[in-house]
Amino acid sequence: MKSDPSLSACLLKSSLLAIGTAACALALAGPALARIVTIDPPNSIATYAWSLNDKGEMTGFYFDGSDGTTKGFVRKPDGIITTFQHPTSKVTAAYGIDTRGRAAGYWSTDDGNFPGFVRTRKGTLKPFSVSEAVTGTFPVSMNANSSIAGEYYDTYDVPHGFLRTADGTIATFDVSGDTYGTFPTGINAGNSIAGHYGDSSGFNHGFLRTQDGAITAFDGARKASETFAMGINTAGTIAGYFQDSSGVTHGFERASDGTILRFDPKGSTGTFAESINDNGDIAGYYEDSGGLAHGFVRSSDGSFASFDPQGSTGTFANYINGNGHVVGFYTDASGNYHGFLRVP
Repeated sequence: MKSDPSLSACLLKSSLLAIGTAACALALAGPALARIVTIDPPNSIATYAWSLNDKGEMTGFYFDGSDGTTKGFVRKPDGIITTFQHPTSKVTAAYGIDTRGRAAGYWSTDDGNFPGFVRTRKGTLKPFSVSEAVTGTFPVSMNANSSIAGEYYDTYDVPHGFLRTADGTIATFDVSGDTYGTFPTGINAGNSIAGHYGDSSGFNHGFLRTQDGAITAFDGARKASETFAMGINTAGTIAGYFQDSSGVTHGFERASDGTILRFDPKGSTGTFAESINDNGDIAGYYEDSGGLAHGFVRSSDGSFASFDPQGSTGTFANYINGNGHVVGFYTDASGNYHGFLRVP
């Protein structure tokens, strides 16, 4: 998930409550016998695989049970995991990775601030902050060309959007009519950004910000009560989810011309589309009638493949790359969180 800091805080809180030991496992899932690999860095008691590039390099964060801190990690295609943290930080979290393996995220400071960072391939954490930020700069998505989308918080703890290009230039923005905050969630290769914002009534709507700065607000359906745009591909197609007037959540795909297609996997009582790749494949998760979450991939032809890692009691697919590889996390019977990689 793509994410805002409130989601990050929720996940980190779950990390603090989780107990258990690290595990590695292989499972088979999906109609094409896809391979699913469990991802757990050493000493992890809660792992969240968040994003990966087309080379198969992955990034995310985990809670280290040995010292009580949250650390970032990068995993290479050969399975080698490198963990990292800012030396004075209790929370270091990575959310995006570019085609050269550089990761973006944030760390915490003792005074309660959260600087953003770009981690070089050599492991150096280079900090950056939006000049208007008071309490934090939170990167949430990074494209192949090293541009970063995210949010920053002002004096009143209200979030605003930002775009940081590869040369370090930062542009800030807000959606017109935004009262409760602007939350970017995804950025494509052309620096167009998808996300959501809260209006004066506290309801969320989707938005598209194109590279020239033009912003278009939209909803997933005519009578949608809430809309969350999550991922965007190079063609400008957006994937996300919305709640209908009955409070049921459905996935949607918004084409570049504004046409919106609603979808739900078979058996879904709530669908959450999180990411879309340049082929038009969408990854996310859905809830069944028993309230259990399962991962899914919706191919560009409209067909679905659902999946769960072995031992999963809840699967949350978060990102799909251009090769159809999916990362996310799942819970086990003990309530522990593990990262996963699904290879079709």
